[in-house]
Amino acid sequence: MRMFLLFPLLMSFSFSISGEEITNDSFKGKWCGKWDSIYSTCITINNIESGSIAKYQWLEHPNGKFKKSEKMIERINRNTLKIGNIWFVLDEKDLKNAIAMGVFKRQSRLSNLTKEDN
Repeated sequence: MRMFLLFPLLMSFSFSISGEEITNDSFKGKWCGKWDSIYSTCITINNIESGSIAKYQWLEHPNGKFKKSEKMIERINRNTLKIGNIWFVLDEKDLKNAIAMGVFKRQSRLSNLTKEDN
């Protein structure tokens, strides 16, 4: 039931398709931000082909150490990936920005992500 309530919220972050063309390479790179503007997080995407894995890092405490895991990537539509329990929505107006919604056991969190330069 929660997912049905959260999905419309995530989709409310839909963006105009008037920006740059989205390609598989648009998703590749290291994306960093903060869950709920508090807890640092990064997602590294090297490939979005079927069966690909993203590297996920996060803090559970603002001054803690990064925890790490790997999550399967699934392409949902032209600007959205499902990375394990995280929905990743690429901003079609600015391909260096994305929004992530993590659906976790305790609560769901949002993060504005920025693609880091190589």
